[in-house]
Amino acid sequence: MELHQGAGSSMVAERSYSIRRLIPQDVEALAILWAEMQRHYGKPVTEIDAMQAAIQACDAQQRDGFEPRILVANVLGSGLAGAIVLNVSFPANELSRSLYIRDLYVAADMRRCGVARALLRAAAALTLCQGFSALDWTAEVDNLNARKLYSGEGARQLPRVYYRLDTIGMQQIAECENVDAAQ
Repeated sequence: MELHQGAGSSMVAERSYSIRRLIPQDVEALAILWAEMQRHYGKPVTEIDAMQAAIQACDAQQRDGFEPRILVANVLGSGLAGAIVLNVSFPANELSRSLYIRDLYVAADMRRCGVARALLRAAAALTLCQGFSALDWTAEVDNLNARKLYSGEGARQLPRVYYRLDTIGMQQIAECENVDAAQ
């Protein structure tokens, strides 16, 4: 194994990886990666929940309609180094479809090795190849490393504010009995 200087001050063992679409054989590795991701964000899940989410994600890859597209960084013999989840947005510019990066996560031991950049570039290629009009995403304001990566790849920051209603917020304002789609 060659060693190269990482972005930080520590040396990182170089590992080769390939970027590809998620396949059913990735279920267990994706569950492990997503469980790590949830712990990283302070929202741990059970192994069962992580496995169910991974199964659902792999199942969705069998279709290309409005289902999410998921790309993974596969390290030969070691599992997954990272994943990017792309959700379809419609309508986008001029009533087209676009992709929205819902999550881009790199395993802790593979950070600063170019995995996030490779996943982002592969997502851009997939977006173009499948005829989507744009690739959008958000970043945490204080995640300066991610923001530097994104602007370094040519992404421009849009003048938008990101909103969310969580379950409690929705329960406070929703009147489900008046909505046909809720049935």
